[in-house]
Amino acid sequence: MKRFLVVTVVVLSVMLISGAALAEELNVLYMAQAGYQPEEVRQMADVFEEIVGVEVNITFVKYDEMHDKIVTSAAVPVGTYDVVLEDLIWTAEFAEYGFVEPIDDRVNDRILNDIPKAILDAFRYNGKLWAMPYLANFQLFFYNEDMIKKAGFDGPPKTLEEMVEQMRVMKEKGIVEYPLVDSWNQKEGLVCEYVWLTGAFGGDTFDENGNPVFNRGPGLEALKFMKMLLDEGLANPQSLTLNENMAKDVFIAGDAAFTTNWTFQYGAMKDPEQSQVVDSGKMGLIPVAEDVLGKYKYNTASVSGFQGAAIMANSEHKDLAWKYIRFITSPVVQRGYLVEMPVWKSVQNSAYAQSNFPTIKIKAKEIASVHHRPRVPNYQEVSSILQRYIHQCLEGKYEPEEALDAAVKEIKNLK
Repeated sequence: MKRFLVVTVVVLSVMLISGAALAEELNVLYMAQAGYQPEEVRQMADVFEEIVGVEVNITFVKYDEMHDKIVTSAAVPVGTYDVVLEDLIWTAEFAEYGFVEPIDDRVNDRILNDIPKAILDAFRYNGKLWAMPYLANFQLFFYNEDMIKKAGFDGPPKTLEEMVEQMRVMKEKGIVEYPLVDSWNQKEGLVCEYVWLTGAFGGDTFDENGNPVFNRGPGLEALKFMKMLLDEGLANPQSLTLNENMAKDVFIAGDAAFTTNWTFQYGAMKDPEQSQVVDSGKMGLIPVAEDVLGKYKYNTASVSGFQGAAIMANSEHKDLAWKYIRFITSPVVQRGYLVEMPVWKSVQNSAYAQSNFPTIKIKAKEIASVHHRPRVPNYQEVSSILQRYIHQCLEGKYEPEEALDAAVKEIKNLK
C-alpha cells in the first residue's frame, strides 16, 4: 500500500512538470541480476509511460552481456539504446571513447548537494559527469542466525578468524556441509569478491596512481584465504561456477550459513514465496581480519558496485532520455523501493526510511567502508586478467603468489 501511495505522489509530481505528451519511443538497456529487479524497473517505466505518453522498451540482459551490448550500440550512427545502465568501472572507458553523453548541463546544485560525493565521483572523469547515479550498490554480509546458535555461538562473527572458527564447528557438527557460498565464477563478480577481501585484510588492489599492488600484502592474504576455505571444505566448491543470483539461491534455500552479496539479496531473503530463511536469515557488516580492527571506522570492508543511468551519445531522443532518467532516479521514486539503498542523502536520512527500513542504518555503515575497483580506460582487460588468474588459483592450477605475480606482470604489459 505504501508503494502505491508513493507512486501516486510520483504521478502527481511529474504530471506538473512533464508538459505535453511526446510521440516517441525510448529504448533502455538494464541488467537482470543484482540491484533493482526487472519487475521493479518495469513498474517505474509503466508509470513514466502513463505520464509522458511514450513507449519505454526495456531490454534486460545478464550483467556480463551489458558492456558489449553498449559498445556495439555506440558503434553505429543511431544506437539501439537511448538509456543504458553504466557500471562505475566503465565510466573512464565510455567517456574516453565518447559512448555516452556528459550530463553536467542537466544537473543543478540541489541534485549535486543531495548525493554523497563518493557516489557522484564514481561517474566523473576528466572533470565531467557521465551518468546520473541510480543505484548505490555494494556488498553486505548475510548469515543464518539459527545455524550460528546451533553451533554454540551467541552471534555473527565480527572478524574473518571468528567466521572460520564458526564454520569449522558447523562442519564438524554436521549442521551444514559447506558453511560458505559465494559468487566465485570467472566473471566480474569474482573481482568484486577479491576487492572487498583485500580490503578486509587492510589494503587495496591498486594504488592511487593506478598501479597493481595486489600481489603482496593484503591482496596475497585475500587469495590465500579464499583458497584455504575451498581446501578445507568450508566454502562450497560450486562457488566456482556460481554468479550472484545463484549464490543467493543457495543461501535462501537454507544450504549455507554465510555469504556476501549485493543489496538485492535482502529482499529475496525476506520473501516467503522464495526463501526458506525468512526468519533466520539476517544482514550485517562484512567481517575483517583481526589485525585490521580499528583501521576502518565501522570495522568492516566492502566493494562498490554503483550503477548510473547514462544517455547514449548517438541517441536521437536525448531530452526524452534525460526526462526518463530524472524520473527513475528521483528521490520520490527511490523512496518507493527502499529495499535498495537510495542514492539521495535526503531519502536515506528521512524519518520514513529510518523508521520503516532499519536496515538503512546497517547499509550506511557498510557504504562508508567500500573499496573500489580501478577506474581505468582499459578496465575490461585488467578485470579479465584478474578473473583468469584468481579463478585458476582457486581451481588449484597456481599457488596464490604465483598467480598474482603473473597477473601483475600481464597487466603492466597492457598498452
